[in-house]
Amino acid sequence: MNFESKRWRYMMAAMLLALCSGIGYAWSVFQKPLMENFEWALETISITFTVQVMISTLAPVFLSRFQKIWGVQKYLRVGMSIYILGILATMFTSSIGYLYIVYGIVVGIGIAMLYPALMAYATGLFPDKTGMASGLLASAYGSGAVLWAPIATFFMNRFGVLSVFGLLAGIFAVIMVPVSFIIRGIPANFKSTLDSKRGSGANNVTAKDYTWKEMLQTVNFYMILVSLTLGATAGLMITGHASGMMQEILSFTAEQAAVLVGIFSAFNALGRLIFGFVSDRLGRYNVILLLFAVIGGAMLILSQTTGLIFVIALLSISACYGGFASMFSPVCADNFGMKHLSVNYSFLYIAYGMAGLIGPQMAARIRSASGSYETAFLAVAGMSVVGFILVLRLRFKKNSQTSNTLKESE
Repeated sequence: MNFESKRWRYMMAAMLLALCSGIGYAWSVFQKPLMENFEWALETISITFTVQVMISTLAPVFLSRFQKIWGVQKYLRVGMSIYILGILATMFTSSIGYLYIVYGIVVGIGIAMLYPALMAYATGLFPDKTGMASGLLASAYGSGAVLWAPIATFFMNRFGVLSVFGLLAGIFAVIMVPVSFIIRGIPANFKSTLDSKRGSGANNVTAKDYTWKEMLQTVNFYMILVSLTLGATAGLMITGHASGMMQEILSFTAEQAAVLVGIFSAFNALGRLIFGFVSDRLGRYNVILLLFAVIGGAMLILSQTTGLIFVIALLSISACYGGFASMFSPVCADNFGMKHLSVNYSFLYIAYGMAGLIGPQMAARIRSASGSYETAFLAVAGMSVVGFILVLRLRFKKNSQTSNTLKESE
């Protein structure tokens, strides 16, 4: 059997590893119990999530080069070990500084070595269907809270919040260690056999493979980076505060909120899957424009309503955030090529870190200062307008370049 016939097996293994790496999406379930257990303020403990997002998105810029040195198997196993040990160490938390270090920094480094590498690996397995591959991998990663939030809440009610981290570390070790041995490196000549299928449909694919240095010299990189940052901000703000918002605004119990956090994650995963598939057919920029429009409208609704409509708006944002998550790798491949994707993607992935710094902290500070999330919702609605305009500009530039290329070839 050749490599192409086995790639679905490797894809499923990568998706399972990504599923176990998605503990960050369940953070809001841990946040309130930790606040009550240690009597920490919201703006103090929410820094934990911000630190983890920042580390997990900035560290790949410095770590991704080791993937080429060690190979994908060894790189993932090192990241997996750091990730599991960090979660295990979290059960011994006794101070906020310690939590920042083990759950924010150590677990963040583990995620930094796992998710970006798995995303580039999945896209490399299907260079002819990058949107589909990215959507599948991103949906597995985003599904983390569907499993981990209810499990964590169940055991927190019986054994306390800290013990749950030890339980999760054990579960992840049992699953991730054997699965990591299924992963195989992608042959150097594999991409070229399928590259001829790329670029068909609605996406205009670059013929040049940019190095990271060449990529950073383009205006497009920074426009894409800002656009994806603005798009991810809404989702990360909701992810970091979903449980608290529902308990405060809708008077839900912790258990009810945990169930809805799981449902949000299901919509997040569904959005990743659907929008990834659709972007292969309708075009990456067209899909991103739709995502910005829905997020902007949903944020305006959140600022004006409660009850069922509030929940529906949150679900819409979760699905659209999933859509943005599935766009990172294909957009990078479309604009800067497949050859250096594992490194180039790590630079574009910085958008998550910037969104993680803006979204959760903005919501926490506005809530503490005003007693309401309303201004935060309106601010993100405004960001969506800016993002929409930037992507319109990117689409216009791409279409113009394609038209000029066609004219020259005639």
